[in-house]
Amino acid sequence: MSFLLKRYDVTVAGFRSHPYDAHSPAAARVQAWHSYCSYRQVSFKEFLKISAVKRGADPEGYGRQITVSGEPAHFVSRDSQYVRFVRPGETRALISHPLDVREVSP
Repeated sequence: MSFLLKRYDVTVAGFRSHPYDAHSPAAARVQAWHSYCSYRQVSFKEFLKISAVKRGADPEGYGRQITVSGEPAHFVSRDSQYVRFVRPGETRALISHPLDVREVSP
């Protein structure tokens, strides 16, 4: 199985663009809509009118093979506390403690 995600930047009128990891531009826009609805309730049809999506720049190491708790995975991103990853063939990002993550040797 392979890495299915891509990085998309979604811009909503009045806000800066925000990156979303999704398998398609439409899926990224749906994620952005869910986020936006915590600010203001709008229909998806209305959200389409006030938003735009474009392919974003992938972070360093995006999609590389790793293991998480001994199981295969793909790297998505890292912050100061957790590593975001997806399992091969999946599109839902999960998080893990960095001590559970291992690099896969080439």
